[in-house]
Amino acid sequence: MNIWNIIGRNATHGAQTLRFPEAPAAAQHFRGLVRMDADRCLTCGICDYVCVSGAITVVSHEHACEWSYDPGRCTFCGRCVDHCPGRALEQAEYPTPAYRRPGALDTAISIAYPVCPRCGRPAPPFDERLLARAHDHVSQELRDRARLCDRCRRRRSQAALRKGFDGSDDDERDSDGC
Repeated sequence: MNIWNIIGRNATHGAQTLRFPEAPAAAQHFRGLVRMDADRCLTCGICDYVCVSGAITVVSHEHACEWSYDPGRCTFCGRCVDHCPGRALEQAEYPTPAYRRPGALDTAISIAYPVCPRCGRPAPPFDERLLARAHDHVSQELRDRARLCDRCRRRRSQAALRKGFDGSDDDERDSDGC
């Protein structure tokens, strides 16, 4: 095939490309950029663990957790979305927009921990579905313990053990409110 045949075919059939910024529609089940809903995030770090390319990192701090995403490293495999227990992650249904600088599409979200109802310290969030998945029967006691910070949860367990041994009261607290 020579160039004259190609030019002739293009002249008779018209343009086959779209002018920028138009783009063809994405294919069905297209997987684009990962987006996160901070209100649904459990800060569990499973997305960080299953991300094969290291595009997602989850770092826990004292009062919050930082979730960051680098689409330049992402393979768009969707494992993070599939394994997210809180259903906080989803992938865009359109291609990644063009960008000029590395890191221009990076995302960092800080998720503040809720407060412990017993002492007021930060406590990791929980989800009812995770409790149901981990336990056959979810009692109100278990729901209450899931809302506590790690320190109060340990102290409550210790108090329950002491009560079993010597019959002391479960609601005993130390001087700082736990």
